[in-house]
Amino acid sequence: MSLIPLTAGETRHPLVGGLALGLIALAALMLGRASGFPAPIIAAVAGMGLGLAGWSAALGPALCWWAKPGLKTGVALLGAQIAFAELAALGLPVALASGGVVMASLGAGTGIGLLAGLPLVEALIAASAVSICGASAAMAAASALPDSDASRRTTALVVVGVNLLSTLAMVAYPLIARHFGFSERQTGVFLGLSIHDVAQVVAAGQSVSPGVEASAALSKLSRILWLGPVIVAVGLSMGMQARARRFPLPPLFVWAFAALMAARSFGLIPAALLPALALASQLLLLGGVAAISAQVAPRDLLRIEPKLAWTLVAATGVIALLAAATSLMLVG
Repeated sequence: MSLIPLTAGETRHPLVGGLALGLIALAALMLGRASGFPAPIIAAVAGMGLGLAGWSAALGPALCWWAKPGLKTGVALLGAQIAFAELAALGLPVALASGGVVMASLGAGTGIGLLAGLPLVEALIAASAVSICGASAAMAAASALPDSDASRRTTALVVVGVNLLSTLAMVAYPLIARHFGFSERQTGVFLGLSIHDVAQVVAAGQSVSPGVEASAALSKLSRILWLGPVIVAVGLSMGMQARARRFPLPPLFVWAFAALMAARSFGLIPAALLPALALASQLLLLGGVAAISAQVAPRDLLRIEPKLAWTLVAATGVIALLAAATSLMLVG
């Protein structure tokens, strides 16, 4: 039996498209683990391939699900990875200071983007990605902001850009910490508060020592903890621009994130279930990356504007300086 290629005018059952995106997410995750190359970039390239092949229209319902409810579910499931007891091991001053780093870098990144000429929506997406957890935060912010072709294009470009920067940081930051004589704990806090993607944080910590890896992972979790407040801040920023008088309530997926974090902290989630929840979150997020990339014109996706690139680079530099200062001031 031969396979008939899809064309832009054909429609198929949504489950077929959903399965195709799921397989792309799984392949991106496995290839990323095997090669060490960032899985979100693999998923973004695969999504571009769907667009180039003209399958986006045929897969429309599936792309919509993965890019919206699927993506939001993946972000919500990140909450199950955070427990207050683990953050306590990091130390209250550092855990609280991580919020300052996140909010300061969010404000700085947004300001840099606006000065560079980006619209507010696109500046907020870029700043959110840099300040918290890369692709996941970019997509969470985008889902809470007005949707448009420009915002989808920016989200896809930001996913690729922050992962490339995170990969460079994974290699360079341990060397920088060693050059300036950071202690093991200072190095871990610096890596966790500055590198965008969780996988690169862990890999950077592993390249130094198990102790640095543990501190880096905890510091990264303390940044992810601030995902909810950042999404509220993003919504508030848009409301201020529109002169809305109503304070924006957190989206449902942010409440779900908080609920899962509380459930994990109080031991309500069985330990045996945590790996499955982490895997589901990864797959949903990678599927979301592929779906967003597939909905953007490939030639537009490959043409990153200098103002967006400079925003990502400059905001990355800002959070690195903030992270270094925090680790030196608060960690012995």
